[in-house]
Amino acid sequence: MQEVIGAVTDLFRFPVKSLRGERLDAVSVTTAGIAGDRLWAFRDERRGEIASAKHNPGLLQLAATLEWVDGYPRAKIVMPDGRTTYSTEEECAVLVSAHLEKEVTLHGLKPADETAHYARVSIPPEEFEAYAREFFALKEDEPLPDLSMLPPEAMFYTSFPGTYFDVTPIHIVLTSELDHLRAELPDTDISLMRFRPNIVIDDRVQPLRSDDLVGAKFRVGSVDISVDMTTPRCAMTTHAQGSLPRAQEIMRKLVLEWKHSFGVYGTVRKGGNIVVGEEVTRLS
Repeated sequence: MQEVIGAVTDLFRFPVKSLRGERLDAVSVTTAGIAGDRLWAFRDERRGEIASAKHNPGLLQLAATLEWVDGYPRAKIVMPDGRTTYSTEEECAVLVSAHLEKEVTLHGLKPADETAHYARVSIPPEEFEAYAREFFALKEDEPLPDLSMLPPEAMFYTSFPGTYFDVTPIHIVLTSELDHLRAELPDTDISLMRFRPNIVIDDRVQPLRSDDLVGAKFRVGSVDISVDMTTPRCAMTTHAQGSLPRAQEIMRKLVLEWKHSFGVYGTVRKGGNIVVGEEVTRLS
């Protein structure tokens, strides 16, 4: 038995971790995620771990798109001043280092057994709460999120070894929840890009709730996806990016009404293709 729950309105790919990405009309999907998604990441050499906009908000002022040259992928990166650089050029990391005012190096995906590349900096227990509050953009009187649903690896690695994904390769946002958040914060620009989804589903005919979808299985185009967990939100949703200003009020509302989460993380069970406009069905 299958139930139509909506349709795909938007598809996004982010070739470089923590940089702004690109909107697409169609995507190819494998069990590793959307083709071309998170193929590169910058490493913060001072901090000693993969750089994230959680700690380096300046990364969100850069935009990346994927190109193919002689059968090989490369990322085209546009700097805030409009200059263009490429992942294949030595000057790429130099320009981004100057922009961030710290040394970073650019890396493609490394094998999963190179765990040191993906390792998270160790935080002393006495400093963990302050670190977590900065990470999740929380006030002193706001509770820390419940992270028990996260796989243990998420505590030790900036991304799962062998990937540059925080948790899973697919992130989905519902338009009904986006509309609700916009209604709650009418003076804030609630752009999709603040939440960095791969797939946006229009479910407004029969609105859903993210936390009710955990464990569900969907067919999106010819792709089968299982929903593993809701998506914990962090400081990235509040940072300025492109023309979007800083908006700390977003986390205030997410903490109050969404228990720090917004959207869902998913795993690809069967690969295929997705085109904007295709129906999304829940599988029995």
